[in-house]
Amino acid sequence: MVDLDYRQATAKFNDFQLTEFSITGRRSDDSIYTFDLHPSARMFFHEDEENDVVVIEPHCVWEGVPENQRSLHWHFGKEHLADESVFKESLQPFDVVCYAGFPDQHDKLGNRPILRSGHIASDPRYDYSWDSKARGQCVAYEGFSLSGSSGSPVFAPPRGTTTMPNSRHGFLVGINAGHLPNHPSGHSGISYFYKSTVITEILARNGLA
Repeated sequence: MVDLDYRQATAKFNDFQLTEFSITGRRSDDSIYTFDLHPSARMFFHEDEENDVVVIEPHCVWEGVPENQRSLHWHFGKEHLADESVFKESLQPFDVVCYAGFPDQHDKLGNRPILRSGHIASDPRYDYSWDSKARGQCVAYEGFSLSGSSGSPVFAPPRGTTTMPNSRHGFLVGINAGHLPNHPSGHSGISYFYKSTVITEILARNGLA
């Protein structure tokens, strides 16, 4: 876990120190790899701390790893990120979104995530807030995000076809953040994600674009 305030005086874990960070993924042949992040790897945050997203430099510890296995596998690139125009002009309320994650119901035998879907619930042209305070660049969606799904990519699949009016390509639209409770009954059925524009803004601000 990378938390902006983990060293602050009011933080729950203010006496803790982040000493190890591992990256696990799957290669194109479906084999699993795990690499430790190098202590000097840089982490970049958004200037608005409400946007709880971090960009991590993939500087790994390669000692002991065979030469032919020293690589990370990216399934999505910057070209798949939805930009501001997508949120302003293309994405609409009730559009389908899907997200992967490792909630308690994930495939434990194969150690694989499960995919779930939902519908955009707030107007994606504007930032969503659940308590009248600015909560960052959020979008609410109708769906059951559970513990183990936070930090997962959120996708908006393609809509229509190229010959149909109001069609669009599919995009990676954000990072899953969590759900809104409905006390005392539990999950409200509304979850939210941070817009992909948070990622592009972090990249641009730090000269990483």
